[in-house]
Amino acid sequence: RNHQVATRRTDPFHTKKMASAVTSSARAAITSRPFAPKRGAKPLRAVRSVHPTVTVAAAADEVTVKQHDLGDCKVRLEVAVPVSVQNEAYQACLEGFAEKCQIPGFNYKKGGGRKKGDAKLPPASVIVNFVGAKEFSSACVEEVLQMSIPVAMETVAATALQDSERIETAFDDLKKAFGGNDCAPIGDLTYSIGVEVVPTIKWTGDYRKLKVTVQSPGDDVTDAAEAESIFNAALRNLGTMRVVADRGLEVGDQVVMDLSAVNKATGEEIEGIKQEKFNLDTGAARLNLPGLVDGIVGMKTGETREVPITMPDDWPQAFIRGVEATFTITLRELFQNDVPAPTDDIASKIYPDASTIDDAKAKILESQKATTAAMLEQTTNEALVDALAAICDAPLPASIVEETGRQMYSQKMLEMQVGSGMSMEVVNQLASPEMVEKFLETDRKEIELVVRRTIACEELFRLENIQVSEEEFKAEVVAAKEEFERYGTEYDVQRLVEQAGEAIEARKSMEWLRAHAEVTVLPPAGTA
Repeated sequence: RNHQVATRRTDPFHTKKMASAVTSSARAAITSRPFAPKRGAKPLRAVRSVHPTVTVAAAADEVTVKQHDLGDCKVRLEVAVPVSVQNEAYQACLEGFAEKCQIPGFNYKKGGGRKKGDAKLPPASVIVNFVGAKEFSSACVEEVLQMSIPVAMETVAATALQDSERIETAFDDLKKAFGGNDCAPIGDLTYSIGVEVVPTIKWTGDYRKLKVTVQSPGDDVTDAAEAESIFNAALRNLGTMRVVADRGLEVGDQVVMDLSAVNKATGEEIEGIKQEKFNLDTGAARLNLPGLVDGIVGMKTGETREVPITMPDDWPQAFIRGVEATFTITLRELFQNDVPAPTDDIASKIYPDASTIDDAKAKILESQKATTAAMLEQTTNEALVDALAAICDAPLPASIVEETGRQMYSQKMLEMQVGSGMSMEVVNQLASPEMVEKFLETDRKEIELVVRRTIACEELFRLENIQVSEEEFKAEVVAAKEEFERYGTEYDVQRLVEQAGEAIEARKSMEWLRAHAEVTVLPPAGTA
């Protein structure tokens, strides 16, 4: 058995900071671009040094622990349990099984019962034979672990990463300690626990004097153009679909198609592309496959066509980016969208509570300006945490890197499903263990950057002694609870409270950075 051991933490948040389920710009800046994982990895808190070897004892002639620093945030605890402690575990198992098993001829009760003889423990041989030597010795080992693990973990209670502990010694080897007559202990029991600990951080620069330059995602001109595009898309959604049978596809039509893709160089199918009955509005869709719409213009219902496409550089799976692909497309259905005229009577359908078309356009523009402002804040936050991470020298715990990567990949799949209407069948294909492992390998640098951001921000929070008031914390909890309930999403109360703490600490760290850093904002790309 590969036992995972529970530890007692001194940190009220169990070192789970900067890894929230919120979608604030502060949290998103720490996590992967362009979206934040809904659930974070095991974050880091304490940054105390670990001594190469430490020996502690629970009491005289009891459990002893030797601690060895293995480097790379790894520690091994060598635990020695003397026979005296094993005898306690052995006796506890005898009494427990005697009371639980109702052995014929005996009616043992711990502490005695009302009947005469209830306090008499059956002979060990009777209990072991009734229970079975294999099960009894396993129970003895479990009891020893329960008694000794807290002592062992006390040596790293301040620095151990949550849920990173694993017993390295094989369970069958531990059972050998109970190899005497009637499974009695025959000598000291020793085992090892592997633990990951928070890294020791060194700053290579002054985080109080950061300077960053960012490019604005938009201005009045780009906001106006984007708002017009949003308006047109909303208007198209109100259109009436009419089946097209007498011509080929024109830009502006709605199409239902099957598509798949192969790597042009190898002829192998590109995983995650194949879809059936994929819906596409060629007049409004923002499809991240340049050349696809142009490639299907003129196609008629039932026709199949191959279209060459170069996979974009920002495709979610890094190993697909830049690949020369051949898409095979079969057009199943073709519709013409008869778009209504933009009149005031449909204004509220274009934008809620709009009274006129001009009002709808104004509200859309206002919303777009707010989006641009939020994007600028996000961009600035990303630049700040990247600059902070760049001067944070610390080893990265392997388990944190892996868990963070898995959560980043899950979030990418969610974004693809929501953003492009991807079917669950395709999502499941992309979520296969092979695809996840490939992502962990190809995107490792990005994953490690996210982890380094987290480490740096948590250390900043600690060093600057940033405070969270009780009122702020309660408000965050209430806001998180209301958000879950608004969307009808189930949630775990304890996890919600943890996320509230993570969210507010992330936000306050970003507020501190913005207040103390020098930020230069350049105009949008392509503008003077």
